[in-house]
Amino acid sequence: MRELIAAVAALAIAACSGSANGKSDAASSKESRDSSSQSKPAAAPGGSACPATGLWAQCAVLYRLERAGLAPHLDSTEKVEEKSIGSGATSFVVKIGMSARLEVFLYPDSAARGADEAHLDRKQFVGATQEQTIKRERTLIENANLVGLLTSLNSHQRERVSDALTAGPPQPPRP
Repeated sequence: MRELIAAVAALAIAACSGSANGKSDAASSKESRDSSSQSKPAAAPGGSACPATGLWAQCAVLYRLERAGLAPHLDSTEKVEEKSIGSGATSFVVKIGMSARLEVFLYPDSAARGADEAHLDRKQFVGATQEQTIKRERTLIENANLVGLLTSLNSHQRERVSDALTAGPPQPPRP
């Protein structure tokens, strides 16, 4: 009987020891995969990585959306679909949640944004507070040097994204 207990104890110890840190190899490899696939949080505006200049920058957009609790994900494989604007702008696509998509256009200043935005057919878009029709229009978000085109059917999500971006870009510190 003692031999059976000793054999079971030896098997249990052998089965539980997978790596030096106490985790099995499968668990530690899954953990390393998960940590490498997660996106890093956006740099906070005002820091050296994302200076607060009074204009929108990609890092400031991502930071503001994160602070609004929207879990944005910069999708470097996606291209913006809107072709009527974007000349002279930096553009990128942000995925929000499972199905929302935000096309962001950042211009050198608000005058350049206004001039390029004149090319938009405003009948194809709705404001954040307007109800979408059966056409499922995209939401137009405008602020300072930013134009955002949000594709989302969730009215609460449309409002949250709009509120986060229309609050204004990070302002430089006062002297």
